[in-house]
Amino acid sequence: MKRRLLYEITMRAYSFDWDDNILHMPTMIHMDKMDGDEWSKVKLTTSEYAELKNSPEYRYPDNDIKNAFTEFNDDREFIRNVEESLENQDFAPSFNDFKEALIKAKPMSIITARPQSPDTLKEGVSIIIENHFSDEEKEEMVENISDNYDFTGTQDEIIKKYIESNYYYPVSFNNRYADIKKEKGNALDDFVKKVILSFEKMDKDEYNQMSVGFSDDDTDNVKHMIKKVKEEISKRYPEIKFYIYDTSEKGKNKLIVHST
Repeated sequence: MKRRLLYEITMRAYSFDWDDNILHMPTMIHMDKMDGDEWSKVKLTTSEYAELKNSPEYRYPDNDIKNAFTEFNDDREFIRNVEESLENQDFAPSFNDFKEALIKAKPMSIITARPQSPDTLKEGVSIIIENHFSDEEKEEMVENISDNYDFTGTQDEIIKKYIESNYYYPVSFNNRYADIKKEKGNALDDFVKKVILSFEKMDKDEYNQMSVGFSDDDTDNVKHMIKKVKEEISKRYPEIKFYIYDTSEKGKNKLIVHST
C-alpha cells in the first residue's frame, strides 16, 4: 500500500445535500403566490423555495403539499436533470468538495430531501464521474480506492464498488411528508456510526484523528444540524471534529461545531 505524507493525518468523511449544494437542478417546485387579493400559480427553483417557503405570500398549491413536488416524483427525470445540469455547468458551491471527496475515495454520503431511491442517487453520482471526470482524475480515484478498500476489478468495476459502498439518505423516499430537518439530522447520526465502522476496516495507522463535514444550502437545515451535532452527536463522539457548511449565499460559511 502506498504511504501517504505524514501531514495527512485526518481521516475525512463528507456528507452533502444535493440540490443547490452539489448541483443547481432545473427541477421546479409548484406554489401559490398571493397576487393582490388572489392566489396565482407559480414555479420556484429549489433555491427560491428555500428562501421563500416561510413567506406568508406563498403557500402550497391549494394548501396541499402533494401538489408542490410533482416534478420530483420521477427517478428518470432526476437523471435527466443531472445530465442537463452537467451540460450547462450548473455547479453549486460544494461541487468541488464533492468531487474531491470522490477522487480521494473518502467515506461519503448524500443526505437529501428528495424522494428518489438510493439506487437513483448512486446513478446520479456515476453520471457525474463518467461525464465530468477526466481520465487522469478517474485513474487517481481508482488508485485511492485501491489504497483504502479491498476492491478489485476493472476501473469501472472498482469505481462502481466504491459508489455502492457509500451512503445515500433520500429522507422523503419512504415518507414524502417527513420532517426534513429532523430526518436529515438522523441521517447524519447514522452516517457517523457507519463511518466509524468503515474507518476500522481501513489503514488506521496512517491517521490519528477523524473529521466529518456536512454541507447544505437551506438555513433551516443548517441550524437544526448544528443543534443536533452540538447536543447529541458530538457528545457521543467527542474525538471527532464536526464541520457544518452553510452554502445558502452561493458560497460556503464554515462552522466548527463542538458539544455543549
